[in-house]
Amino acid sequence: MPADRSKIIPVERALGLSGIPRAFRADPLRAEEMSFYAPSLNEHRGKYVQRRLRDDLLDSAGLGYFRGVIFGNRGTGKSTEINRLLDSPNVKQRFLAIRLDATTDLNPQTFSVADVLLLICIRLIEEAQKRCRASRRAFHESSTIISDLESQFALYFPELQAKEQRIKTTRGTAEVSILQTLKLGIRIEGQKKLDLAGRRESLTGLTETITRIVSIVNERLPECELLIIGENFDKQQVPQRLLEDTFVQYSSVLRDLLLHLLFTLPVPFVHAFGDRLPFRRENHYPIYDVPVFTRDHRPDADGCGAVMEVVAKRAEVGSIFEDAAVDVLIRASGGDLYLLFALINKAGRIAQYRHEDDPQTELKVLRSDAELVIREQLATFRNEMGTVPSDADPTTWETKRDRLRAIYDEKPSANVPDEALYQLLRRRAVLYCNGTGRYGVHPLAVELLKEQLQSDSTFEYRGGGLDLSQ
Repeated sequence: MPADRSKIIPVERALGLSGIPRAFRADPLRAEEMSFYAPSLNEHRGKYVQRRLRDDLLDSAGLGYFRGVIFGNRGTGKSTEINRLLDSPNVKQRFLAIRLDATTDLNPQTFSVADVLLLICIRLIEEAQKRCRASRRAFHESSTIISDLESQFALYFPELQAKEQRIKTTRGTAEVSILQTLKLGIRIEGQKKLDLAGRRESLTGLTETITRIVSIVNERLPECELLIIGENFDKQQVPQRLLEDTFVQYSSVLRDLLLHLLFTLPVPFVHAFGDRLPFRRENHYPIYDVPVFTRDHRPDADGCGAVMEVVAKRAEVGSIFEDAAVDVLIRASGGDLYLLFALINKAGRIAQYRHEDDPQTELKVLRSDAELVIREQLATFRNEMGTVPSDADPTTWETKRDRLRAIYDEKPSANVPDEALYQLLRRRAVLYCNGTGRYGVHPLAVELLKEQLQSDSTFEYRGGGLDLSQ
């Protein structure tokens, strides 16, 4: 999550083109914005996932430790569902949530399990201090814990080495400075520093520190259970090797923490490693894509209707969109709300500029405006499907194309996860659809198949693309 959530622009319903940026903000809905939540999405993304997640977490309180994973493609609303969970009155009352973000709190290209553990230490201290201050309770032990962390890592964080005297005279200010220095070191350099300390020694010291912090917090805040929320570990910029290192090779380290855990991870990664992950099978929570096309490549009226409900909650549709424009934007998004909002924002700008240049035209998003931004997105999508010499993805376009075609043709073998499917899911070329967990081809990817296989007489286009104007 962003460092300062208060700076996020609040969602406001758009009545005209100028209101689009506020209405279609890409960030997850916060607790105070849930009036913009579209309940019909749950029928497609996972009908009972939210209730299962809430009840499983509450049932674990006092009996053991919850170990859960949420997985789904980008734009399916995982973070919004987490926000809904944490806003549930029973959860809010019982749990102290500590949130970690792989893309903003860690270096997503280099982090290790040691970085994750050190970040858990820091965030536990910060959130416990905040809760204790709010309830006017003391948390004096934080000074000793922070001093221990400083001693443990000062050799590897030179910025800490001159702080010993200051911590004796300006305790509170120095504590904050030390925590900020450690967080900055994790975010910028990650395991490059921590691995110098020796992995085994680092992990042992960090797990012992976490156990100590948890014990003290439990004494100071006996009404609270501690819940670690690890978000954005499923993002494309996080290499699979780091996920394997953290959640497979060192899964026992996370599993043994005396904390409740809920992380987001990529769909094929969860399927590929199953029981080797530190998350119980019964606590796997899939958030499916909302299908905009059926299995036989016809428009999915229910799925498109659910996405339209999202749009209608955020905007006066008839005043802002031509009917054909909003329809093609929804289909081009493939049910990915993140992409849909980006397309709507761009189309809104194009419509505004068109009207400024030609005031005789309508001041709303027309089909031509929508198609302009969709074609631009298709070009970007095509480029992202390739590889470059330094790319960590070894899968060639030809391999990806053949897998896309096999999924489009519904060959059963195409649904078995491997490197090709993993890369296609992470690029959002393949959808993970509701109910049966079937895979489908994103409409933008269908357009690529039509383009690349137009001279192949064995390929039959049966729908599921965008069918843009010629």
